[in-house]
Amino acid sequence: MMNISVIGAGYVGLITGLGFAKLNHNVSIVDLNHDLINNLNENKAPFYEPQLVDHLNDSTVRNNLCFSKDYQESINENTDIVFVCVQTPTDLDTGKTKTEHIASVLTELKKIESFNFIICIKSTIKGSLVEKISTEMDLDFTKIIFNPEFLREGSAFYDFFNPDRIVIGGSDQKGLDKCLELYESFNCEKIITDSNSSQMIKYLSNTYLAMRLSFVNETFRLVSEFNGNPEKVLRAIGKDKRIGNDYFRPSPGWGGSCFPKDVKEVMNSFQVNYQLPIISQILRSNELHMVWFVDYILEIIDDQSLENIVLIGAPFKENTDDLRESPSLKIYELIEEKYKNIWILEFDVSLSNSFKVIDSLSDLKDNTLYVEMFPDTSQERDNIINKINELKNSKVLRIWEIS
Repeated sequence: MMNISVIGAGYVGLITGLGFAKLNHNVSIVDLNHDLINNLNENKAPFYEPQLVDHLNDSTVRNNLCFSKDYQESINENTDIVFVCVQTPTDLDTGKTKTEHIASVLTELKKIESFNFIICIKSTIKGSLVEKISTEMDLDFTKIIFNPEFLREGSAFYDFFNPDRIVIGGSDQKGLDKCLELYESFNCEKIITDSNSSQMIKYLSNTYLAMRLSFVNETFRLVSEFNGNPEKVLRAIGKDKRIGNDYFRPSPGWGGSCFPKDVKEVMNSFQVNYQLPIISQILRSNELHMVWFVDYILEIIDDQSLENIVLIGAPFKENTDDLRESPSLKIYELIEEKYKNIWILEFDVSLSNSFKVIDSLSDLKDNTLYVEMFPDTSQERDNIINKINELKNSKVLRIWEIS
């Protein structure tokens, strides 16, 4: 059993803290957002994630976990590891990582470094940037360990307890050994490397997955253009063991908090001295696909004499309430430029006034094309489809089922 502090009660920090508490470690989660901490102390989840509420109310977790608004209240001479899990957003215009949150945390940890804990960074940020920040504040960078996370929204707890691999980066043997001890019970390969390589594994894993999703969408368009069967083509390609069927489903587009920013980071940080023709076109491919999908929707509206368009689901994927870089919102905006009779059907997530929202089954319309933005097997989605089937002259479009 270890004494762990987690800095940041956002998505990564909260899942990480709850996970280690479930494994009987003593965990303190620190965040300077007082309202957030107050709500967590009342077992109120700040976002939707399957099993999140269950873990917040789990007796083992609650016995091993506390929430705090103060670094010095959370970290003391008994603390073994401090996980840094704060945001490192990328400016999507410049591609540069914003480092103020990391710098603020390291400044606070510098004040109490005499406690001899291990600093372990889970935030996605280049090691060289952390080294620069550490040098400026006279903090020994060689003592910092990197442990990138690979949690998928919608299955984060499964991913925490069943990782494909655990990556630990750094040069301090004491820190590396302490992290290896923490992860000893996890049944997967532990990859030990340097700090820069550990973060490149994270950046390039996400970049590859984004490229794979774009390849699938381009394949879908190509096969469709030549009157082929995209569903069977993709299924047959995926049967090749070198390729596989994971992340191999066409979609209206991809988004989220990680893929766009990480691809942008790779492009802008590593293309200074090298040409990266494949990586440099991944974002553009996604943009072109969403433009194509908009034209495809409008063509159906015209061909079948439908009057309205309703996009089903606002988040960027199933089993989350995350709107960041959501294809649904981008496609809505692209359609609205050409066609005003468009709505988003969304029951659970609040949207700005710039979007017309349907939040009740009773408001569903006849003569409408309903576009499912992602697969959903919930009872709520079944209720929606059952209601649509009762309407006059209305259709449901699922791009992943088009053959």
